Amino acid sequence: MRRTSYHLLPAILSLPFGIAAGVLAHYAVILPWLCRARMAEQRAFEQAFRAAAIPGLVSFFAVVCGVGAACLLAASLLGLVRRPWALALLRKACIAVYALAVLYAYVVWRVTDAACVARTSPEGYAPSAMAVMGWRWQYLWPALCALVAFAALHVTALRRVAVAAYTGAAPPEPLLGDRIVENIRTHGYDPPYRKSLITSVATHLAVIVVPLLLEAYGCVRDYLIPFGSGRPSVAVVTAVQRRPKKKKRFVLNPNSAIYFHVPDLDDSDNLRQVRELTELQYVTDPGAVHGKMGAGGGKTRGWPDGTGREPIRFIRLEYDGEGWDDGMDPRTRADINFLQEFRRVTGFRVALRSESHPIRLLRKYTKGYAPPFVYMTGSGRLYVPPADQATLREYLLDGGMLFADAGSPQWNGDFRSFAKALFPDKRLVPISDDDPIFQMPYVFPNGAPPLWHHGGMDALGVKHKGRWVIFYHPGDINDAWKTGHSGLAPDLAKGAFQMGINITYYAFTHYLEATRKYRK
Repeated sequence: MRRTSYHLLPAILSLPFGIAAGVLAHYAVILPWLCRARMAEQRAFEQAFRAAAIPGLVSFFAVVCGVGAACLLAASLLGLVRRPWALALLRKACIAVYALAVLYAYVVWRVTDAACVARTSPEGYAPSAMAVMGWRWQYLWPALCALVAFAALHVTALRRVAVAAYTGAAPPEPLLGDRIVENIRTHGYDPPYRKSLITSVATHLAVIVVPLLLEAYGCVRDYLIPFGSGRPSVAVVTAVQRRPKKKKRFVLNPNSAIYFHVPDLDDSDNLRQVRELTELQYVTDPGAVHGKMGAGGGKTRGWPDGTGREPIRFIRLEYDGEGWDDGMDPRTRADINFLQEFRRVTGFRVALRSESHPIRLLRKYTKGYAPPFVYMTGSGRLYVPPADQATLREYLLDGGMLFADAGSPQWNGDFRSFAKALFPDKRLVPISDDDPIFQMPYVFPNGAPPLWHHGGMDALGVKHKGRWVIFYHPGDINDAWKTGHSGLAPDLAKGAFQMGINITYYAFTHYLEATRKYRK
């Protein structure tokens, strides 16, 4: 190594410790504040964090970060001194960085465990192992990169060139750092084995681990609608309208000139004629067989424009608000219960696990292979950033449909404002009782079944180019799908499942028609 390199080496070894000191100082200040903010955001997190002693652990780690920042800053400054003790100090500082990295990994592990407990509350859902791994990877990969960098720095500090830079004379024999570098360069005593091992590990990472991480962290899998040829099977539903009882007339004196009976509206022939003209009448096929749902008029289930034999999936949208994941936990199983009922009625294969992703990931679907509909619910505030609003609007205009379901009166008000922000030139309108979405495969003569009335009794929607791009049920249909049906009568719960099947059929059929140009 040239003499100029000897002079630069102390600065090269010392600079990373100064940068690390700044990062640790930042963590020492911001970590306690982040913990308190997360606990104040939701009560479930506050309970889980306190039960796991997370606030105390975070405070302790913040103090360690503060002390570590001071020590590393001192090592960075003293490491510029060209003396043997300065080189020894830098080596010990590398060991301190390893200890801090281990403590940081422990804190991340404990905090994510507590977050899992909070999400598994009755208001939340049980995150999958892949989701938890994604959380941990998100916070651990920067520390892992820093650890690799400081390991390389430590190896450099153990080489003869470092000793020469701080003492002025290089040892005659190779040091530990020299042997490590030489081993890496020559692949050790068995180079073919070392090369094959590295190739095997890299292949497994590329083929297995990386795709799983990408799917959990920010990728989606295209939605393939079942291919085939079927027809909607119309179910027989009898609409019974209550007739007003005729009131008895009491005639005190038939020969009297005074008539004491005051006629009301029910006695009018006009009312009877209006009732007969507006009464909904349906001609249904009593021999219709469920399980052949689709389009094309064939005898096999599926759609001629379908793209595969994949299971039917039910995708929920994640957003910044309370209750977006209502019903996804292993106890209530709202989405899984609906999928299983869909399989029982239609015979299609269905997904076996819950599935959700942020709104922004709708952009990642291939054109023509996005979900025909996405589901959104909630019980508190609904906030969607403008960028996500633009993504959702583009998805809806491209053939998709938003199936929204009010979980509370507050969410009902927020969603109405959200729908207006999505489509300023359109508005939510009541969907008429004779709309096709209420006709196939089940007939609902009186429109969507009313349930809890968080936002009224009538289903609302936004229409674009002849199809509904938003179907809004204001009565918390999600609660009727939960295990136990939230105390709802079985016949009403059955109607809620049938309404979901109608929406699915409508969304699939119209999505394939609207996106045919992309698949060509």
